[in-house]
Amino acid sequence: MKKLGFFGMLALMAITFTACPGPDDNPDLDVVVEDGFYVAGPATGAEALAVDYRMAVGVNEYLMQAEGKTWEEAKRPGMYEKYVALEANKGFYLLLKEAGVETRYSAALDTFSTNGENDQPTVVLNRGILVTGSSAPEMVVSESGLYHIVLDLNTNGDLANAQIIVAPVEWGTRGVNDDWGFNPMTGSAFNRTSMVWRDTFATTNAGTFKFAYGGGWKIQLDDAGLVKAQTNLGKDMVNGGDNINMPAGTDIVVTLTWTLKGGVIANSYAMNIAGNIIILDPSTFVVGFSGSAFDAPAPTWGDPTEGSTLAVYNAEKSSITDATTKAGVYVYEISNLKFNAAGEFKVRVNGAWIGVGGVTIAGATFTGTDNFIVGQEAVYDVEFSVAWDGAAGVTTVTFTEAAK
Repeated sequence: MKKLGFFGMLALMAITFTACPGPDDNPDLDVVVEDGFYVAGPATGAEALAVDYRMAVGVNEYLMQAEGKTWEEAKRPGMYEKYVALEANKGFYLLLKEAGVETRYSAALDTFSTNGENDQPTVVLNRGILVTGSSAPEMVVSESGLYHIVLDLNTNGDLANAQIIVAPVEWGTRGVNDDWGFNPMTGSAFNRTSMVWRDTFATTNAGTFKFAYGGGWKIQLDDAGLVKAQTNLGKDMVNGGDNINMPAGTDIVVTLTWTLKGGVIANSYAMNIAGNIIILDPSTFVVGFSGSAFDAPAPTWGDPTEGSTLAVYNAEKSSITDATTKAGVYVYEISNLKFNAAGEFKVRVNGAWIGVGGVTIAGATFTGTDNFIVGQEAVYDVEFSVAWDGAAGVTTVTFTEAAK
């Protein structure tokens, strides 16, 4: 989930970044509803089926992270999710509308805590075995707030039971200034149709981040850990989506707004980044290597500010596609650099320390799980290609054996 950021600056200006404009704050609840699962009951303010309470098809986080499936490929049969505001000590339940018939779904909820194990939220969750029909009890929460409801019908037969999970949601950020711990945001007062979370940063470095609740990435639905619900929002407010760009700047205010809306989870969220945004110029970046794989006088683990491990920017090979944001592909080169056997190194891009998994390597093979480890001595011409989108970049490093 984590991606390393880049640091530096060129110019300072007041800019606002906005993603996913918020949906209508006054939805028409009288629209004829489609077949599907809905949240209803006094706790929601909707006694009958209403379009904005429709649940989304659930996504199995395990398939995305462990098996590399796309978001679409990770949709799980029989799994449904919804973020909804619930009032304390009032009942709620789920309703399935199918061919004009409404069936009640619910559970006798028990509390449990994951203690943050396996990157799960550190919050008290509610969970119960699914009950359907007229005997299905009302569910109740003890505190008013936003909740993440996960329904899994166990269609695939890989869970111990069909179940409902109800998780309290207090949003925070992970990844700002390369801090992938959990930083809680300040939430607004309880409201059934819209709530806002906000955080302010005195300074930010260019990089990436995500929104998450409870300090976790996912909730595990089974003991084996093969079925997990996403507890984070990424790019375009997609649950489990790619990391979100964070620009460098000062007095940066990050806002996340939830608005009651049916359908996919992204429909219910909008984010905004405002403040003094610093536009970086990648042509000025310090790019190269640090490590023990190189002969003196190259710096070892210091910044590659000079010597054989410092790459030189090649303007002719580079292409800038946006003069304002400086987006484009930037190329830097090193010639005849000797890599010593058993030495280790990291790729450096404008202050970032990038190891195994953080860049794409072409033309050579290195081992290691953090630092790159050199298997045998070789001399390479090296090209660094940084695809910069105005706030973050993706780096490809190509090795070509130098002519002897």
